[in-house]
Amino acid sequence: MNKILIAIGSNHDAEKHLDEVRVLLQDSFSDIVFSPSMQTKDINMEGPDYLNMVAVFHTGLSYQQVNSLLKKLQSMCGNSEEARSRHEVAMDLDILAFNNRLYHLNDWQRPYIKELVNTILGDSDKP
Repeated sequence: MNKILIAIGSNHDAEKHLDEVRVLLQDSFSDIVFSPSMQTKDINMEGPDYLNMVAVFHTGLSYQQVNSLLKKLQSMCGNSEEARSRHEVAMDLDILAFNNRLYHLNDWQRPYIKELVNTILGDSDKP
């Protein structure tokens, strides 16, 4: 089984969309564990604040299959390029780690990512 760590964020009707994506992710990955949510400023300072969390789960799916599923879930939560052009992000789902390989390396430098990851993985279980 592959161990996956994802970042989850929304800046448009964020609480509703985070609740919605939790259910969708739990339907797809039965062992998923979510961090608490945390409000953060838009890193580009162009849009509303984000509500962020991270989650970890195991799956037999490949990286490409997980990534495709996450993009589908983003769309199901109302994410669109048109809305993003207005700095409205209904849902953003990114793979931070697939087994021990890290992705979105800039995200790993953000203090809120480090803090959220620590809440569910602790120091000894980080990729």
